[in-house]
Amino acid sequence: MRWRKTLFVKVVMILLLFIIPITAIYTYSYYQSLRIMEDEVKERNLNRLSIVKNQIDSNFDSLSILLLSLSEHPSMEDLKNIDLHSEYYQFHVKRQIIDQLALLQGISSWKASFAVYAPKHSIALNADSDATIEMDRLSNDWKLETEKNHQTDYFIKHLLEPLHATNSDLVMEVKIPVHNIEKYLDQLKLNEYSDPFMYQKDEKMIVSASEDKAKMHEMILQIPDIQETSQGNVRVQYNNQEYLLSFMTLDKLGWIIVDYTLAENVFAPLTQTRNRFYTFVAVMSLLSIITAFLIYRNIQHPIRNMVRAIQHIKEGKYSTRIKPNQIHEFQFMVSSFNEMSHQLETLIEEVYKEKIRYQEIHLKQLQLQINPHFLYNCLFIIKNMAKLQQYKGIEAMSLHLGDYYRYMTQIDTKHVPLREELDFVSNYLDIHVIRLQRLSYIIDVPEEMLDLYVPRLIVQPLIENALEHGIQTDREGEIKVTGERKFGFNYLIIEDNGRGLDEKERKELQEKINTTVNSEDGQGTWNVHQRLIFHFSKDSGLEFSKSKMGGLKVTMRWR
Repeated sequence: MRWRKTLFVKVVMILLLFIIPITAIYTYSYYQSLRIMEDEVKERNLNRLSIVKNQIDSNFDSLSILLLSLSEHPSMEDLKNIDLHSEYYQFHVKRQIIDQLALLQGISSWKASFAVYAPKHSIALNADSDATIEMDRLSNDWKLETEKNHQTDYFIKHLLEPLHATNSDLVMEVKIPVHNIEKYLDQLKLNEYSDPFMYQKDEKMIVSASEDKAKMHEMILQIPDIQETSQGNVRVQYNNQEYLLSFMTLDKLGWIIVDYTLAENVFAPLTQTRNRFYTFVAVMSLLSIITAFLIYRNIQHPIRNMVRAIQHIKEGKYSTRIKPNQIHEFQFMVSSFNEMSHQLETLIEEVYKEKIRYQEIHLKQLQLQINPHFLYNCLFIIKNMAKLQQYKGIEAMSLHLGDYYRYMTQIDTKHVPLREELDFVSNYLDIHVIRLQRLSYIIDVPEEMLDLYVPRLIVQPLIENALEHGIQTDREGEIKVTGERKFGFNYLIIEDNGRGLDEKERKELQEKINTTVNSEDGQGTWNVHQRLIFHFSKDSGLEFSKSKMGGLKVTMRWR
């Protein structure tokens, strides 16, 4: 059963098909609303900032006009040539100018301070007190300066009479205390997070009633350079908080006025709605998980146990049983499966025992089979050696023949160490060495393999096949037995220098040992192959290939 077909997965996918689209649609709607609200807030802030900018520009423009009107006052001409008049008239002229300065100061919205200087006559007039002027610091444009005596910041502007003259007869001055502008900016705050301020881009000066100048400098660094536009909106970060910042250039000063507000406050209603929705989705997801778990526990889990148990039966684990559960619908299925499994295990066990008995009987039959032709040849050789009085040969042949039949007739032991099996093979080959006179053999097996237990008479049939079908009588015969261990397998390799088999014959022999043998031909190799599979594993058995010695190479493989 593939996972995507299970009931549990289908239920989970149905729940996800409900939750995911709804969440995706709401998320898209939320971000669209967020974008629209942000655009509206930006537009509103710029409109508000535009009003403030126009008012500031208007105030500075009004003061510039008042300064210009001061230059047109009739007393200014008398002040230029005041040394030509009497002391009384000089006092009268100064009094008129001071009254005019007081009048201008009274009508200015930001309580600006006006002053008039006559550098040639060393006269400085101010409505409040005596005034002084530094001729090297005159400015035709608005400029921010700090007065040395009072340590007060002013926006200051001068008007020269005549205009653009190297040595002016009159210098008119207007000063606006910065604290007036700061007070005005402070009144524009929308909330505790809003803090309008002005800054001069080139001199990096800030005008604001707030003491948090470091915060403002940090925000200024995040404002892009104003090239093609004199206003805009930008998102800035400060202390891991995001702010919506609006900026606009003042026409009269060239300064930039800035206002900002905390983005979290602007989007708080949408954020609260979003959080409520996600909380609802989380609760629904939790309920869905609980529902899916109950379905899994009460339906999917029993079904999966049933499928796993059937798979175990398929793999040959016939002792598999399913633990009974409390679900009424599955009780009959579980009890029926357990009963079927028990009956199947009993049946398989009986068949398995019968197969074992058959293998044991077949092995005993092989052990009890005595090749009369082999025994006759051995006795005939003993007789000939007796005629030639070769008593040592008779003794060796008799001992080898006795050991051979003693090992063949021991039917009680089913498994023996590989060492004993190879000793038996060595004894069997020694008989043929005496009999054939043209045979030699080598047995080279690692010591670590000699103590491995193998079925009795598992190697001898392969040696016998090599002698009967491989070794040629017209030349020296050679048989080599080697062993090795690698990749979790044990290998015992039997090679000869006989005529061997071609590729087609080897393939036919390989197919034959994997099927039932219907004749005596190939029964020895078939028996060895099937016993290896029976006693060890399905990937054990025999393999046939061409030997480097020229004949056939038979490889025994078992775990």
